Amino acid sequence: MAISRILVVDDDRFSREFCRQILEEDGDLEVFEAQDVDSAMNIVRQGKIDLVISDMVMPGKSGLDFMELLRLEAPGLKMILITGFGTVQNAVKAMKMGALDYISKPLNPDEFKIVVRRALDQAKLAEENKELKNSLKLYGVSSRISRTIEIEELYHLIFDLMIQEIGATRGFLYVIDHENGESSIILSEGFDAGENKEIDRRLFEEYRDELAGINVPQVIDSASPVSIKYRSSTDPIQSLLFIPLRNKGDLVGMVVFFDTERAGAFGEREKRVASFLCEQANGALENALLYSKAKILTITDDLTSVFNYRYLNNILDRELVRAQRLKSSMSVLFLDLDSFKKVNDHHGHLLGSKILVEMAGLLKNAVRKVDAVARYGGDEYIIVLTDTNSKGAMIVAERIRQMVEEHVFLEEENYRIRLTISIGVASYPEHGVNKVELLHLADDAMYKGKYGRKNVVYVATPGENTLDGRMDPAPD
Repeated sequence: MAISRILVVDDDRFSREFCRQILEEDGDLEVFEAQDVDSAMNIVRQGKIDLVISDMVMPGKSGLDFMELLRLEAPGLKMILITGFGTVQNAVKAMKMGALDYISKPLNPDEFKIVVRRALDQAKLAEENKELKNSLKLYGVSSRISRTIEIEELYHLIFDLMIQEIGATRGFLYVIDHENGESSIILSEGFDAGENKEIDRRLFEEYRDELAGINVPQVIDSASPVSIKYRSSTDPIQSLLFIPLRNKGDLVGMVVFFDTERAGAFGEREKRVASFLCEQANGALENALLYSKAKILTITDDLTSVFNYRYLNNILDRELVRAQRLKSSMSVLFLDLDSFKKVNDHHGHLLGSKILVEMAGLLKNAVRKVDAVARYGGDEYIIVLTDTNSKGAMIVAERIRQMVEEHVFLEEENYRIRLTISIGVASYPEHGVNKVELLHLADDAMYKGKYGRKNVVYVATPGENTLDGRMDPAPD
């Protein structure tokens, strides 16, 4: 038999005892007592009460004052008011504020029971309706998650919806790159992640045992030794909610919410909602990561895993639009390995392919993450440098030339092959204003070096050999 918990608030001890005797006769009601509003609020804050019965007139704070406090701190908790002669109008006012009912003194036991039972039924129905609305809302949320297959968009959606539905105010989402063995915070809310460097690592080291093999949301309500730095203070964390993100059983990320003001910030409702959203997110992540891998295959070169020629068009379009909008610069490097045919003729194409892969890795490590490396075809590569003018591009190109000249290829396989490279440079807006101009000018500059003394960097001549039209197809 389910027990309903009722709080009786009255400054008169005899009235409280009388109410208790009436309510506990049937054995399915548990009664708590308080002699004033402040004591009553302390009991309410413990979250154990289903219904409040309060006298209207009490010393200090009145029944109406109590109503105002409940509206702020426990808006879902319902109240019945006990009123004496001359205060009925106030009781009606309280009902307009949200009270379920009122009953006049002196109390009639049978009438009192009926009013309380009716109030409990109404409160239960209201809670069921609330749960139904929440379930329907969460169903709509799950539909939005399942329809999203772009991985970056999905991360944003998961994080935003969890904040909204759980009611969190501070937290972050971090992802794990298993290939590189790295993890990083990609989204945060309510605090400056830059001012709290390695907050993810510090939390996970502190709660290593609690998070080992985590598959479902985990709540930690004890004060944490890890603190959060704000603009003018450093506050210890009082409550934590960890929500794992998994793909086919592998942990690929985590959403972490925290509260620095109170313990118990994440209760059963928050944990239940988090569990539901976690399940939906993990299903969607599996699809999005599969889609992301398939998408990567369509834009990368099969041999070297840098961008392919087809995707180079998109990169150039994007960077030119960005440079035009910001009135900035961008540059193109056209690179060709010198005398690479001799390597293939002497060592074979299989070994030549290994060198091309090693070369692609060198180029990726030589530029920033915002820059793009693409294989144009054969032993030719193109690098797109964002926010870089011709002077800066020449510095990068010369650094790459020296790096290749000093590098020993296939050293681990005991071949010790040395190569050089010729590089042409063209920049927007100095040399050209569209991708066709920039590519042809960089290509021409590279050939000046290649058919001259080789192992050199040449910059394009402004206005020389500018072409319009579509890009030439990549060589076989």
